[in-house]
Amino acid sequence: MVTFQENEVKEAWEEILQDDYRLAIQEIADCYPDKRSIFIDYTDLDLYNTNFAMFLLENPDLCLNIGRSVINSLMPSGWDDKRKVNIRITNLPNDSLVDIRKLRENHLGKLVSVQGLAKKVSSVKPRLTYAKFTCSRCGAVIWEPQSGMYLREPLGCPNPNGSCNKGINRFIMDSKSCHYIDTQKIEIQESPEGLRGGQQPEKISCFVEDDLAGILTAGNRITLNAIVRPVEKSERDKSTIFEIYLDVLWIGFEQHEYDKLDITDEDEEEIKKASKDPLLFEHIVKSIAPTIYGMEEVKKAIALQLFGGCQKRMDDGTTIRGDTHILLIGDPGVAKSQILRYMSLLAPRAIFSSGKSASAAGLTAAAVKDDFGGDGYTLEAGALVLADKGLACIDELDKMSEQDTSSLHEAMESQKISVAKAGITATLQCRCSLLAAANPKYGRFDQESETLSSQINLPPALISRFDLIFVLTDNPDEKLDRKITQFILNVHQRGQALQYPNQETLDGVDLKAIRDNTSNIKPYFEQEFLRKYVAYSKRIVPIMKPEAAKMIENAYMEIRMSGSDKKTIPITARQLEAYVRLSEASAKMRLSHFVEEQDAQRAIELITHYLQKITGGDIDKFMNNTSSKQRKDQRLVMGIIESAGGSGIHVDELIRLCGEEGFTEGEVRKILKNMENSAQIYSPSSDHYKKV
Repeated sequence: MVTFQENEVKEAWEEILQDDYRLAIQEIADCYPDKRSIFIDYTDLDLYNTNFAMFLLENPDLCLNIGRSVINSLMPSGWDDKRKVNIRITNLPNDSLVDIRKLRENHLGKLVSVQGLAKKVSSVKPRLTYAKFTCSRCGAVIWEPQSGMYLREPLGCPNPNGSCNKGINRFIMDSKSCHYIDTQKIEIQESPEGLRGGQQPEKISCFVEDDLAGILTAGNRITLNAIVRPVEKSERDKSTIFEIYLDVLWIGFEQHEYDKLDITDEDEEEIKKASKDPLLFEHIVKSIAPTIYGMEEVKKAIALQLFGGCQKRMDDGTTIRGDTHILLIGDPGVAKSQILRYMSLLAPRAIFSSGKSASAAGLTAAAVKDDFGGDGYTLEAGALVLADKGLACIDELDKMSEQDTSSLHEAMESQKISVAKAGITATLQCRCSLLAAANPKYGRFDQESETLSSQINLPPALISRFDLIFVLTDNPDEKLDRKITQFILNVHQRGQALQYPNQETLDGVDLKAIRDNTSNIKPYFEQEFLRKYVAYSKRIVPIMKPEAAKMIENAYMEIRMSGSDKKTIPITARQLEAYVRLSEASAKMRLSHFVEEQDAQRAIELITHYLQKITGGDIDKFMNNTSSKQRKDQRLVMGIIESAGGSGIHVDELIRLCGEEGFTEGEVRKILKNMENSAQIYSPSSDHYKKV
């Protein structure tokens, strides 16, 4: 490492700034204080002198202080040298990029680049930089430079003629004449896509100052060029253990939807080759949770969710979401949680959360005490905000309270979270797909129950926001159960055989045969390749061809009109948008710039399967506690009860009158039970009913 003397550093800055940044310096002089930062590209330093560029990374404080003095010397006449001009270094080399969890003592005092999510952002506060004190005895003025978070008073009076320092002295601070700088504290954590094996994301505190303060919001994905600094722990007893924080010089906002994940030219060629395979869709489905038997339709839907549709911004400024939301409702032990865990590892960006341990604040945003002290509060981003432009997996959605699930309504539909807490009013972005799992209300589905919604502890308003809903039941079936049993045993045998990768036999057991016979459990695409494939596909925005649009229109209208005779609502406009999102995802999977008929057909098949499986031709039967027919029957029974007057009606008389309308006794008693449960009627005495 070449060492530079101060005069050599000064000469380097003079040559660099005079050659390429003369206009930028003149602009600062003309527009100060609106513009008070000069952005220096690291590549310009490297082109001037590679050794000097490396020296700046190792000794940023020395180089930047000299650089600021050089800028002041290059300013036009009349420039006040006390004005502070910031030097912000951009485009640091890749070898300067350090993970938060890998910051060590050898990074202290050096310039590094760190990437992460802004988890918590405090309010902007003024920080004292130069304090003006007046001696209470003689009136002498003392300017005391300030650093850190604690006020430093003068140690003594500089007046040589008085006796100020011989006794107890007091200094009065002139707060109006002091110099301040805007300061903001942020907390960033590691991005979820870089974590594997259940690692917890590491966090670090950062300080941004001057014109950088106030430009961040919680949930932003950012790159920071910063100097790593140590700070002593604020404890009563002095400690030799120090914390570290980042003194931020520059903030870069991530513009792309997905990280590039270091896609090389070879990767790109392999991705394009795979996209031309006519069995691409089947291969991708086979690569999703291969250790789970069956569930083909669920895996197809999740594969399309992984690629997602396209967000659209209209002329009037409104946006239409492109992310697909999927809900899995099933009996215990059908591998719902296993699928969610797998997808949280597979998706390039994913956050996993359990509804049982998640609150509304944990999912959206929490108001926490401001780190700068006082009575203020600041926002801390929740799981959905951290999953922005990715996948949020929420298990046990039914275990959340009603207040907590209501916080998901806006997040799922408009993909924004409006926060009004502790005097803070803000809007955070959460442009993510939601993959959720829930159990039936009573633990297991009752196949004889007429309505599905009555067995799900979720509000209809939340259920209606899911594009696809799959019901996973666990019913005894000897043929299917035997296949599942054999598959699970094969999974365990393969797992055992893989512990001996270099052995073909072990005490008479043919390990190679086990590995060969269970090769269908192995995913077709490696997980890392599939992550890169998904990230690459996000660059494409497909256009729907007229033929595909006509197919979707015909399929939607056919289902819609099938309920006109029965006065039911078989499908709504929300499902129509689901057709579009799924067909766009299918086109992106093929890396096609056009949504074609095969993509529309794929979306039609999935939605038709979902509707036929759970609604039985009447979406009201699923979205509400009662179907259209049930509501009609209840109105008829209610009319008979009302006609009996305020005294009510006996059940035998009611059964007789309803029998004239074609109802059996069992049907009448079932209707009465549902109406009583919904508090429409009550029974003041045995077998007697009145309207509430």
